[in-house]
Order: sequence, then structure tokens, then C-alpha cells
Amino acid sequence: MTIRFPLAQPSHWQRPEVTDLPAAAESWLLAEGSLTQKLKLHSQHFSVHVIGQQTAPVFESEFDMFRRHHKRVPFEAVVREVILSCDDTPWVFARSIFPLSAVNQKNLNLSNIGSTSLGQSLFDQTDLLRSPFEVSKLDINNSIAKLNKKLHEKSHPLWGRRSLFQTSGQQVLVSEVFLSPVPFYQELS
Repeated sequence: MTIRFPLAQPSHWQRPEVTDLPAAAESWLLAEGSLTQKLKLHSQHFSVHVIGQQTAPVFESEFDMFRRHHKRVPFEAVVREVILSCDDTPWVFARSIFPLSAVNQKNLNLSNIGSTSLGQSLFDQTDLLRSPFEVSKLDINNSIAKLNKKLHEKSHPLWGRRSLFQTSGQQVLVSEVFLSPVPFYQELS
């Protein structure tokens, strides 16, 4: 299946404590560790399908996230969108934003990361800091929810989270939207 890039649309992000976040979703949406590692525990084969990675427009709320946590705001940014799959089944849509200056940061390896997990690269950093999570509930008309319907033949709101990582003097904003196969959705239905 061909997916157009960029796929994501602006969403309303807020602190978890002011949302109607279901208890069943908290262990996924508020987990502090590496999502890549968590997904690997749920599969025999974890894979990353790159939808696209290039300089692209960034949403105002994404710029706001950089502004709130750091004085430096990337005016030119690279957008990376991927699908994270467990045993060839798409589980997560992820969108990452990083300034052009981060591309050449050798230890992050962003210029030729390809189908390697960005989370793997970030969590390998010894100086990694992470902002508090923000969450969003995407309605069925959101482009990611429409993709979920095509992939899994299920139509329902999707939950996502985002946080800003800081390492090696660089910032990377990572947003992750959980698709239908993620176990907490079965508890919500």
C-alpha cells in the first residue's frame, strides 16, 4: 500500500491529566521507556516502514512544543513519518521532527537512519532527556484514523502521545499514534 507523505494532520495535544484518558491505555501512552523495545516484546519480528523523511512543513503545535521546552526553535526542520509493525502488522504511526542541525549529529545517525528505529537511536544516548507527555485522541476523520481503517478495517478514534527528546544539544519531537492492533483497544470496546 502506498501512503502519501506527509500523512499527519494537526491534532489537539494536551497534558494527560486534563484528558479522558482511559486507564487501559495508560500503560502504553504514558510508558517512559522505549516504545521500540515494548513493541519488540509483542512480536517475533519488529520492522519500520518509512513513509517519508525530508524537509517539510511543520504544524504550529509542533513549533509550540519546541518553544515551550527550549529557546531554540527549528525554523528548518526534517519530518520523518513511519509505520512500526509487529510481525508485519502495523501497530504504530510515528511522526518525528528534528532541526536540520540534528541531521549531521554523528551519534544520532539521522542522515542515514533508513528503516532503523529512531527510538533505538535516541534511547542509545547517555544524555537523553524527555519532556512530559502530551496525548491526543484523533477522531475517525483524521488522516491517520483513515489509514488505520484501510489497514485494519476498523473505524474508531485513535490515541496518540508525543514528547520532546533532548540529546547532544539537539531536540527531536516524536509523536506516536497507536493503531487498532495495540492491545488496550480490545479493553476499550
